[in-house]
Amino acid sequence: MERTTVSRATCLFGIHLPPNELDTDGLGLRDLATLAERHGFESLWVSDHTVLVENPRSRYPFSESGEFYLPPDTDWYDWVVTLSFVAAATTAIRLGVGVAVLPHRHPVLLAKQLATLDRLSGGRVSLGAGAGWLAEEFDALGVPFAGRGRRVDAAIELMRATWTGAPPPGEHGPFSVPPGVRTRPVPVQGHVPILIGGESPAALRRAVVQGDGWFGTIAGGRMTPEHLKDVVGTLHANAERAGREPRDVDVTLRVAARSGDVFTSAFEDYLRRLAEAGATRLTFDLSWRSATRADEILHRLRALGDAL
Repeated sequence: MERTTVSRATCLFGIHLPPNELDTDGLGLRDLATLAERHGFESLWVSDHTVLVENPRSRYPFSESGEFYLPPDTDWYDWVVTLSFVAAATTAIRLGVGVAVLPHRHPVLLAKQLATLDRLSGGRVSLGAGAGWLAEEFDALGVPFAGRGRRVDAAIELMRATWTGAPPPGEHGPFSVPPGVRTRPVPVQGHVPILIGGESPAALRRAVVQGDGWFGTIAGGRMTPEHLKDVVGTLHANAERAGREPRDVDVTLRVAARSGDVFTSAFEDYLRRLAEAGATRLTFDLSWRSATRADEILHRLRALGDAL
């Protein structure tokens, strides 16, 4: 399987965009994207939810309380459409989702969408992929929640086959491809890099066996460098068992960039320790409620990236 390798000369810096434009001080997504590109960030990332639900039974794994951080009537832009819009507004910055709930979409359709976007953007697309956590969202879409990990494995296999332009006929887990199917265009990159989200043993194996790396997040957006080092150790051990070069594994981590912290030496030290623990890319959440303040934070983060 063709792999995408990542330069280890530096720790790349990206920006995570909000799910809508409702609390961004008049800045639209085009403004946010071009602002990040103008400041020299390597990548832009969005998140994925198709539906939210009232009073879910499911526990959100990335908050200490288990509660999701936005109400169910929040505007949440579709990530494929959003990345397509952002691609047209930018010229060079990389475009990714962190992470898409892979079982929600048929893999041939999603592979087609991403190959088209990769072609139109000049080869700038990355796919963060996960199994999902919100059982009620699966119910709303008519997709079984049980066995979703196996569905992710099958989806990745079929997407990679689709990106050849001629997926082989037969059964791919729960998916079936008839003879004679052709799926073009193919991505500019050959295949779209896939980063796997989650910290379960299955996810950390999947990240190096089927994926090109890992996309990490944690409650509050502040993973400790010690915890990251443990995760990276597991990823590298899995890579060695799979016959991969550990240093070629992409380790992307989503980090909260709170305005009160970003300008402190403690935050700079924290980012340096994350890079030393094995992060190859840091992508930042920040508040866009003040356009001026957001511009200052982006300038500061870019300077920290240059220092690293």
